[in-house]
Amino acid sequence: MTYKIFQNTNRKNLLQLIWLRLIAIIGQVITILFVDFILEIELNLRVLFGVIAILSVVNLMSFYRYKIQKKISDKSLFFELIFDVLALSLQLYFSGGVSNPFISLFLLQVIISAILLRRIYAWLIALLTLFCYIVLSFNYQELHAFHHHSNEMFNLHLHGMLISYVITAILVLIFITKIIKNLKEGDDKIHLLKQKSHAKEQLVRSALLTTSTAHELGTPLSTIAVILGDWKQMNLKKEMLEELLIMENQVQRCKKILYDILDISGKKRYEHATLTSLKTAFDNLISKWSDLRKPQNLIYNFIGESEKKIIFDEVIIHAFFNVFDNALEASPDYLKITAMIVKNNLEVSVEDHGKGFDQQILKHLGQENLSTKNSSGLGLFLALNAIKNIDGDIKFTNLKSIGVKVLITIPQKNL
Repeated sequence: MTYKIFQNTNRKNLLQLIWLRLIAIIGQVITILFVDFILEIELNLRVLFGVIAILSVVNLMSFYRYKIQKKISDKSLFFELIFDVLALSLQLYFSGGVSNPFISLFLLQVIISAILLRRIYAWLIALLTLFCYIVLSFNYQELHAFHHHSNEMFNLHLHGMLISYVITAILVLIFITKIIKNLKEGDDKIHLLKQKSHAKEQLVRSALLTTSTAHELGTPLSTIAVILGDWKQMNLKKEMLEELLIMENQVQRCKKILYDILDISGKKRYEHATLTSLKTAFDNLISKWSDLRKPQNLIYNFIGESEKKIIFDEVIIHAFFNVFDNALEASPDYLKITAMIVKNNLEVSVEDHGKGFDQQILKHLGQENLSTKNSSGLGLFLALNAIKNIDGDIKFTNLKSIGVKVLITIPQKNL
């Protein structure tokens, strides 16, 4: 995945190289025409414009590759820069070699390669520019001026160096900053992937701990159930027998919860399940939670229609239950749940009349081991990660008057 992000970043940077090359082509055409016709310095126009034509064709091919290829490797960018260095070397060879003030543009190629490429490729570009510079020191076609003395030619050279510096500085500021921005975006994506990977690891650890605990609790609960069964056979008073039945029901309920935990990733729950509309599925989810928790004042609405047929995944059900439980615990007297179909998303709003969260807590809600209550905060952490694993999102907001609003957004396609 990281390699794919680098390739995507390289694709963006290839576009910057294409724009840079286009500016270089326009600049070369203007410079050649100005030097030949205004300064009346004789140039080999046929060769120089031939190099520009080849450069233009290559740029069009690069743009076509940018359009059709989603992934660009470091090696591709390396060869793009090699061609630019060779093209610049040819232009300099036919226009004065090292005496041409624009020879400093080699440095621009080195800077770009140092930012874009891996170290080995950057060093190869640097060595290539050095080699070309040395060759141009001894082999080049001299410029012939017809209407300028040597002092005037020297002044022109100095002016050319100034222009070359200005051009290099502008190109570095414009394009290098954009390239650095592309690289930063790639680094941010990698950082986000690492965060998601860490969250998934924490989720797996928590799930393993939960299932292991469920297995461990199964044995003592079975033992208690057997003992309670034996006690029922005794000649007990009516009051004690009633209490015994309550205890037995609670033990059975605990065993049912443990069974559900152990079966959460299995397929048994699908055996008798049928696909229903999103509204019906969510209505059933709310009904099940309401029957278990028995909230005093629950306001529930489902707004909108969807043709999507689903069976709610048990993990998502538990994620919603965790969010609802937290809201109910904070506000036993009032809870409002509103589900809406917004475009292609399911949006669930949960509002309570609790005390709300401190602003510093709001920034870190959902992180492991963070809670405003006497608990580990694991439920909210698991809920947040379960939602995010299907590309959903959870936002917590303190209401202006009183309470908290939790907004859960899940793409319908992922349900």
